[in-house]
Amino acid sequence: MAVNVRVDAGHSYNRYELLAWLNETLQTGFTKVEQVCTGAAYCQLMDWLCPGSLDLSRVRFQSNNVVDCIHNYSLLQTAFRKAGVVRHIPIQALIKKNSVVALTFLQWFKTFFDKNNDREYHALEARGGQSMSMFPSDSGGSNVQLWIFPSNK
Repeated sequence: MAVNVRVDAGHSYNRYELLAWLNETLQTGFTKVEQVCTGAAYCQLMDWLCPGSLDLSRVRFQSNNVVDCIHNYSLLQTAFRKAGVVRHIPIQALIKKNSVVALTFLQWFKTFFDKNNDREYHALEARGGQSMSMFPSDSGGSNVQLWIFPSNK
């Protein structure tokens, strides 16, 4: 089970620190926080922290549309439930690339990662050498309605 965390208002990382951490940790090339909004990076971080909480082969690392992003966040929600993580994922706002929400969620995930990371992991190898695509500048799907139903588990 994962250790749940809260981000203190007085302790936050700036976007440059977060991107540097994420790029080093996952061997990626993100230049903007909004590019993380595909959900793939969060899925891989969850695979690192809680092995078996999700099937990394199902993550769509080459996400280029809203449907792929919804798929990734669905995997992340399931992984959170399996690991006992109590945290709302603001999927709709993330998919719309709301920069404030994206930064806040990434700050929380960094804190969560730091509290739960206790093992070595080879990110690029784990995802089979795939690069992680950046969320396209025009999501083309901002009118997509997102329905999230609670799990029966």
